[in-house]
Amino acid sequence: MADERRDVGRVEALAQVPEASTSGLTARPASTDGGAAVARRLQSLEGLLSEVVFQLDAQGRVTYLGPGWEKLTGALGVVSQGHPLTDVVHGLDRESARHLLELVATQQVTDARQELRLFVGGESRWVVLTARGVPGQPGEVVGTLLDIDSRRRAEEAVATRERYLETMVEVQRRMMPHQDPRDLYTSVVEPLGRVSAASRVYVFEMHRAQNGALLASQRAEWCEPGIPPNLEDPNMHGLPLLEALWPEQAADLMRGEPVQGLPQDFTEVLTPMLEAQGVRSVLLLPLHVHGQLFGVIGFDNCREARPWGPIEVNLLSGAAGTLSLALEQRNDKALRVRTETTLRRTEAGVHLLLESFPDPVMVHVGDGVLLSVNPALVQYLGYRDASELLGRHVLELVREEDRSAAQLYLGQALEGKGAARAVEVPLVRRDGETVVADLVTLAVVFDGTPAWVTIARDFTERKRSQAQLMLADRMASMGLLAAGIAHELNNPLAYVLSNLDFLHATVGPRARPLTPDDLVECRQVLDDAREGAERMRQIVRQLRVFSRVDDTREEPVDVHRVLDSVAQMAASEVRPRARLVKTYGEVPPVRGNEGKLFQVFLNLVINAAHAIEEGQSETNEIRITTRPDDGARVLVEVRDTGGGIPPEHLRRIFDPFFTTKSAGIGTGLGLSICDTIVTALGGHISVESSVGVGTTFRVALHAAPRGISDVHRGL
Repeated sequence: MADERRDVGRVEALAQVPEASTSGLTARPASTDGGAAVARRLQSLEGLLSEVVFQLDAQGRVTYLGPGWEKLTGALGVVSQGHPLTDVVHGLDRESARHLLELVATQQVTDARQELRLFVGGESRWVVLTARGVPGQPGEVVGTLLDIDSRRRAEEAVATRERYLETMVEVQRRMMPHQDPRDLYTSVVEPLGRVSAASRVYVFEMHRAQNGALLASQRAEWCEPGIPPNLEDPNMHGLPLLEALWPEQAADLMRGEPVQGLPQDFTEVLTPMLEAQGVRSVLLLPLHVHGQLFGVIGFDNCREARPWGPIEVNLLSGAAGTLSLALEQRNDKALRVRTETTLRRTEAGVHLLLESFPDPVMVHVGDGVLLSVNPALVQYLGYRDASELLGRHVLELVREEDRSAAQLYLGQALEGKGAARAVEVPLVRRDGETVVADLVTLAVVFDGTPAWVTIARDFTERKRSQAQLMLADRMASMGLLAAGIAHELNNPLAYVLSNLDFLHATVGPRARPLTPDDLVECRQVLDDAREGAERMRQIVRQLRVFSRVDDTREEPVDVHRVLDSVAQMAASEVRPRARLVKTYGEVPPVRGNEGKLFQVFLNLVINAAHAIEEGQSETNEIRITTRPDDGARVLVEVRDTGGGIPPEHLRRIFDPFFTTKSAGIGTGLGLSICDTIVTALGGHISVESSVGVGTTFRVALHAAPRGISDVHRGL
């Protein structure tokens, strides 16, 4: 009878504790007090996440925005309530976002993920949009927005620097054979147009009219497809350019400074001319020869009214300076100067090209002697002046024990036709300290003499980018599993509250005296409640381990404990698709980091689940196996019975941003990050797959040293 009373109490309490709502993010409790408690707990859980949670109705309009929206965009969430979410998506990404949400809303895909830009308050910001349809509520969508703006901006800045450096080296190479100024102009406008993503690039040359007035005429032009040329336009010849500019703009050009703006930022003479040509923004860079304004190189953007960023302006200004120097070298005075030594000519030729480059750069000849270095390299290596480095051998900057590897890299750079790369090269500073850098070396030709330009990028920057990618992948996984985690918390919470309600009724103010049987039953109820609380504690612990940012410490890790946590965390993704089977062998602790290994195996298990269609859980299986491997290593296998991976995809499976999932689903980062983590731990990850049969991922990890393992177990 007591058991019946306790079971009835559980059922009643379950009815009062709301499950995660399938039609909205806000629970609708039958009991006000119990529902409010659950709502507070769910709100606390939402506060742990870095994502902004949202909900859309069947028309795609926002019905809920989480508390992180204001922090992400600087705008109040109520402003977007009732409006389509796509209204705040950048115009360039809006159509793809609309298509992705439509796929999810119509249940064509279960869930989807995409990197896109939001545009709020006049500013754009990169986010990862994750969306999922709401079962039982046709057309409704729930999802998250994860801020990745700093990571994307850092990646774009690094890519821009390397792209511009290669282009400027190409510009220098193209200019070498030409003597006529017009040939010089034609050789540079095309590569500069492509690297700057300009619609039109042109060169104006200054000259004097018969009355002495300073005029400008267009001498060369490059246009991207679909943009009409202006080279034959009479208005582009004999233009009083300086008079057509505002005085402060003309003064900037005369001083050698860039001028940029929208059409309306210029005078009434130039504004209608720019608008008639379809120009939405323009950048003008001066060409100075012997200290005088010789001409202007211009960049038109006919697609969008955006300014050129500081990095772009600095690097394009370096290219304009190189062109100015080439013009100087082709007059009589410069021809006499060219009789000087190759060292001085090379140093002069690259000075303006590399002076403003933000990363450390060195120029050296085939035997490794340094001809020129930029200020960034001098500062990076802790020297006072460039003269302390010039004439030294490149290998003198490398640690003695690493010079054989550096010599091999230098040989590859000298033999190769393209850019040679080396990662994590230790360089020695003036004070003896070591800094680690990634190197890129490009071959160039100066007046028929081969030379090489090497750019060094601090490894710290790449390490930071890797950490941001890993964190983004973790947060994306947490967003994907958020609903399942809420469900896993809600179930034990329900029977904990149920048992507490039973105890409250049993020992309350009006309760009858307790018999020995009642006391036994109360103890059983308390044990059940304690078991539920322990289960919730384990889930919270898993969340803390997985979301922990500090992942630098290595220690002995119980791989079975990690796998058990992964199985529990991924249960909501696995359960509709397959049975999860664990076959554990006798294995020692492994050398690693619990949070990183959790991320690796969670990615593998989720990928295995997504390789299987929903609704076939009885006939499909995901099997996790552990066993010793060669004594000193532990092998973990994750095998699924999904559709398999085609052979042509297997060789790219660990490439960043490569994915075999449907369009709009997945970022392609998961397996790349798994490979990075396992390799950094000294392990190895491999894959075997047969189409129509399934896929097996194998992760080999080093066992922890025995003494350390024993101490760890003793603690």
